[in-house]
Amino acid sequence: MEEKYRAEIEKKRAESVNRAWKIISVFVVVFQLLMLILMAAKPGGPFKTQRRTIYCILYLTLFLVTGIAMILNRNFWRREKKNYHQYLHAELVYAAFICFWGCCVTLNDQLGGNDLSVFTYMMLSVAALGFLEPVKAGVIFMAAFVFLNICLPGIQTIENNIFSNIINSFSIAGISTAISYSLYRNKVIVTKQEVTIRKQYEEITRVNEILSHQAMVDELTDMNNRRYMEWFIGEKIKRLEEESGTISCMMLDIDYFKQFNDRYGHIAGDVCLKKIAEVIRECCQNNDVAAIRFGGEEFFICLFRWDRDEAVEMAETIREKIAECRFKINGEEEGSVTISIGVYTWHGEGRVQMDDLVCLSDKALYQAKKNGRNRVEVLP
Repeated sequence: MEEKYRAEIEKKRAESVNRAWKIISVFVVVFQLLMLILMAAKPGGPFKTQRRTIYCILYLTLFLVTGIAMILNRNFWRREKKNYHQYLHAELVYAAFICFWGCCVTLNDQLGGNDLSVFTYMMLSVAALGFLEPVKAGVIFMAAFVFLNICLPGIQTIENNIFSNIINSFSIAGISTAISYSLYRNKVIVTKQEVTIRKQYEEITRVNEILSHQAMVDELTDMNNRRYMEWFIGEKIKRLEEESGTISCMMLDIDYFKQFNDRYGHIAGDVCLKKIAEVIRECCQNNDVAAIRFGGEEFFICLFRWDRDEAVEMAETIREKIAECRFKINGEEEGSVTISIGVYTWHGEGRVQMDDLVCLSDKALYQAKKNGRNRVEVLP
C-alpha cells in the first residue's frame, strides 16, 4: 500500500467492515441466544454433560463478546473524530477471537466425532467479511491452524485421523488467507482508483473555476469584464424588459489618461486604474448595480430599477471621490486624475439591446468630454 493512500484505504476498509458487521453481529447474537435456549431445553439441561457445558460456555462467551463489540462499534461511529487505524486494530482482535472460538467449538465437536465444519465456516467468514491485511490475516489463520492441530491429538476420538485433519485444516487456513488477500487487494485497488478519480475531478473543478474567473474578471483591476457584461447584465436586461423596469447606464472614462501614462509611466497608470476600480466597487455594492471594466481606461456601470436622478447622483458621487483621490507615483509624488461620465436611462419602452445601452451612454460620455471633462452629462 502506498503511504499517500493509507489513510483513505483504512477509512474505506473500516466502512466496509462496519457495513458487514451490522448484519453479521445481529446474526451472531441471535444464533448464540438460540443455541443457549436449545441447550437449556434439552433433557437434563445445559450442564448434564461436560461437553454440553463447554458448548454453553462457548455460546455465552461469543454472545457477550459480540454484544460488547456491538456497543463499542456503535459508539465509535457516533464520534465526530474517528481513528480508523485504531478501529481496524480492534476488528483484528475480534477476528482473532472468532477464529480461536471456532477452534474451541471444533475441538469440542471432536469429542463426538470428526467434524471440522465450525472451524471451516468461521475461518471462511472472517476471510470474506474482515477485509484483513494479508500478512495479519495469514498470521491469524495459520495460528488457528497450529492451535487446532496441537490440541487435536489429545482429544480426538477417531484413531489414525491426525494426517487427514492436518491436511484439511491447513487447506482451510490457506484458502482463507487467499480469499482475504484477494478481497483486500481488490479493496485497495478500487479505493486508489476512487481517490485518483476524485482528485482528478477536484483538480479539473479547480482549474475550471480559475478559468471561469479569468474569463469573467479583469486581471488588473479584479473587476468583472465585458464577458460578464454580455452574460450577467444581458440576462438581467432581458428580465427587466418583461417587467418594463427602468435601467440606467453610465460610461466612465479617465480624462487625459494617455498623457498621464506618458508622464508617469504605465506602471503608475496601472496603479491609477486599480485605485479608480476600488472607488467604483465601493460605490456599487448595491445588488441592483453591476460594474465592469469596459476596456482601457473606460468603465461601464448598469443600475437596474434606478431612475435618471438617482443615477446622476451616484455618478456625481463617483466623480467627486475619484477627483479627491491621491496616490503615490513611483513611491514619491502624489498623483490625481479626473473622470468624465455619460449617463443614459431607459424607461422600459419597447425593447432594448445591451449594445444600445452602451452606445447611448457612450454618446453621453462624448458630450461630457466635449463640454470640458470632469463632469457628468445625461443623454436626453
